[in-house]
Amino acid sequence: MSGESGAFEVLAEPWVRWCRFAEETFLRRRPEPAWHTPSRVLVEDAAHRLRDFGGARGAGGPPLLVVPPEVNHSAIVDFGPRQSLVRAALEAGFPRVAAVEWKSAAAETANRDVDDSIETIQAAIRALGGRAHLVGLCQGGWESAIAAALDPSAVATLTLVAAPIDFHAGRGALRRVVQFTPLPVYEALVRAGGGVMRGEFLVTGFDNLLPFERYLLKPLAVWNRLDDEPWLARFRRLEDWYRWPKDLPGVQYLRVVRELFRQNRLVAGTFEVRGRRVDLGRLAMPLALVAGTKDHITPAEQLFALRDHARAERVLSVEIPAGHIGTFMGTEALRDHWPGVFRWLREQEG
Repeated sequence: MSGESGAFEVLAEPWVRWCRFAEETFLRRRPEPAWHTPSRVLVEDAAHRLRDFGGARGAGGPPLLVVPPEVNHSAIVDFGPRQSLVRAALEAGFPRVAAVEWKSAAAETANRDVDDSIETIQAAIRALGGRAHLVGLCQGGWESAIAAALDPSAVATLTLVAAPIDFHAGRGALRRVVQFTPLPVYEALVRAGGGVMRGEFLVTGFDNLLPFERYLLKPLAVWNRLDDEPWLARFRRLEDWYRWPKDLPGVQYLRVVRELFRQNRLVAGTFEVRGRRVDLGRLAMPLALVAGTKDHITPAEQLFALRDHARAERVLSVEIPAGHIGTFMGTEALRDHWPGVFRWLREQEG
């Protein structure tokens, strides 16, 4: 019997390890990402919430509004105690810090367009008093640039982070994929999603931009660290955020693919919101442009191109040694770079 027991243990050990690996990589049920800094919901509708995090007592100046990308969960701006752009802004002394939380698209919001998102940002600024420091991340960046160009008086300073402005600049993997994939493919994906672009489709698309890293190196790292619980806890938290399925409105998604990624209308000066042409030359407020040197989604050239179109006299350009989301949620970025960015924004108030 002892021999049989020993043989069973020898066979069972790799099976148990495989089951643990499967649970960590592709069987795990993903909880909705959580916000870590206390907040109250100031405004809510079918498409978004406006979260108010308070601010420094007695501080003056405009509030700061963070606009995350609509892809993936907005809690990435408040990912954890040491990985929170929101908390970094609070520590910088802004009188009030708020963030837009985009909801996952559903049947009632499937027909929302870019125009609706711009109006959401403008309404959020009004809810905060009518004028704000505007910080836009990735998709939220070019949306913030549009909102600021349409109403410059409402924006004290404009900060864009890992945000494409010239969608054809640089050699980003996403640009090449979107330009050379036939438009009917994207239309078919939206139809398959019942009028929305499913979050699962988006995540698979992002995975395919870095297939070697996503399909080989990442699983190997998990396999080799299965006994390292602190490492696994960090891995789970980021994977839960990345793979939590957040859908996009199909109408908005297809317009972005067609008019921005393919036709590059924003820098051409032909992009319109509710019939109004978006003129980037109206951006005369102080600009902070923050890019990641390792960003495979938005190369720095796509963001820094705004310097050739805006009329701002005061421009801060920052390059952070980080990837796409690492520019605004990485521990080192928040510790070493963002205090200086926020200090510069406060200095522009006078």
